[in-house]
Amino acid sequence: DSFKRKLKIVGIEEVRRLSQAELAGWNILSIRDRMSEPLSFPGARSRKSLHFDDVEADYPEDGQFAARLEDLQAALAFSRGIEDEPLLIHCTMGMSRSTAIAWIIIYDKLRAEPDAVRRSFEIVRKLRPMLTPNRHVLRLGVKALAPKGGRKRMMREFHECLVELNPR
Repeated sequence: DSFKRKLKIVGIEEVRRLSQAELAGWNILSIRDRMSEPLSFPGARSRKSLHFDDVEADYPEDGQFAARLEDLQAALAFSRGIEDEPLLIHCTMGMSRSTAIAWIIIYDKLRAEPDAVRRSFEIVRKLRPMLTPNRHVLRLGVKALAPKGGRKRMMREFHECLVELNPR
C-alpha cells in the first residue's frame, strides 16, 4: 500500500497531463528514447533522465540502442538516493522500460525478504496492470543486483513471473 502512494508508473502522455501541483514533491525517473525531446518537470523534487530505446539489443542502423548496465546502476543509485520519497517512473507507454525498472527498484528495496521477486512483481502489476517488462532491462537488473552465484535463480524467478503475463 505504501508503494501505491509513493510510486507511479506512467506513460509520456500521462506525464504531460500532470499539473505542476501534481508533480510537486515527486522525484522523476524519466526513461526516454535517445532521439526524443527533453521534458520539463516543474515542481518536481528531483529528476534523473535515462536515454535508451525499448529494444533488447542495439540496432545502430536504425538509431536504436538498448539499455546498458550503467543505466540500471544509475536508476538504482537515484532510487536509493531518494530513499522513501515519492518516485514517478515514466517511459513512452509506461509498459515496458518503466515497468522493468520499477520491478528492479522495488526488488532492491525488498530483496532481504523472502519471495522478493514475486512480491515486487505483484506490486508492479497492481500499479500498472498493463505491463510487458523489457526483458533486457530485467537481465541487466539481475546483473546489477544478484551475486554471480545467484543470478540464474533470480532470473528464473523473474521468468516465472513473466510467464504469467504471457501464458502459452
